[in-house]
Amino acid sequence: MNSYRRSLLAATLAAPLAAPRAVHAQAQAWPTRPIRFVVPYAAGGPSDVLARVVQNVVSAELGQPVVVENRGGGGSMIGAEFVARADDGHTFFVADSPHTIIPAVQPRVPYDAVNDFVPVGLIGAVTMILMVNGRHPARDLQGLLAMARAQPDAVTFGSSGPGSLTHLLPEWLAQLGGVRFTVVPYRGSGPALLDVAAGQLAAIFSSTLSAAGPLSDGSVRPIAVAATERLAALPNVPTFREQGVDLVSANWWGLLAPRSTPPAVIARLSAALDLALGDPTVTARFATLGVEPRPRGPAPFAELLATEFRNWAQVAQAAGATVR
Repeated sequence: MNSYRRSLLAATLAAPLAAPRAVHAQAQAWPTRPIRFVVPYAAGGPSDVLARVVQNVVSAELGQPVVVENRGGGGSMIGAEFVARADDGHTFFVADSPHTIIPAVQPRVPYDAVNDFVPVGLIGAVTMILMVNGRHPARDLQGLLAMARAQPDAVTFGSSGPGSLTHLLPEWLAQLGGVRFTVVPYRGSGPALLDVAAGQLAAIFSSTLSAAGPLSDGSVRPIAVAATERLAALPNVPTFREQGVDLVSANWWGLLAPRSTPPAVIARLSAALDLALGDPTVTARFATLGVEPRPRGPAPFAELLATEFRNWAQVAQAAGATVR
């Protein structure tokens, strides 16, 4: 074997070994500056709060500050577009459920919600709960559906605006139940919940995180939880599946990276996020907020995203739901 062929063979055999070493070195070198968690809403909302709960543990693990940056507007599209265009390897997006709804209802989205991002990991989730006014005559899910069948469009739902999770969940329930509801848009879930509590509307999808006050004083009453099993906080409230309707849904939060982010960086940040979600201080804070930590890494988050994109596209198309 001549010297050229020996050199070529040696290079070929060494290549698979060199690549992992290069990836490891890349991960070890990162981060080289502060990391940005971009929240696409104003300060003080759930996305902002959860990002700030985990930021210190992630920062300590990675050896660089984690800065939570609020870029609100456009129903989260302004923040998402900013991150999609970032290519510094240090900017990440704190996404929530609307990220998978927007492409289904918005005719013009300035980024590709599926292909411009890669998943880092889930942060947490809260189960959505069907609640009615505390004096509403429907005592369970089938009772509410029976009322809607008897008087189509008479059962009113509050929502936090067109294209929101609280808008499409009643549409999905109507499709599954073979009924029609009237969904009333508000500027945020807070005002909508207040009108349900006051009896101006019949029902709303919310969570224990958002509806703690009305739940505690009885001005709203939960009749179905959108989980695979009953919630420990509401042990007497059956799931949708227990009541004959296959509806499971949670409002989730997760960390996405721009598509250009190196895989080694994704892996290291994902590990730091999982570490944070197992930290006792973080889990205690999440418990007070009614949020379930989800330390599961990129792959389960990718599966959830694929399911959510597909489901909301089908629901929105069937409902004719668009935002103009």
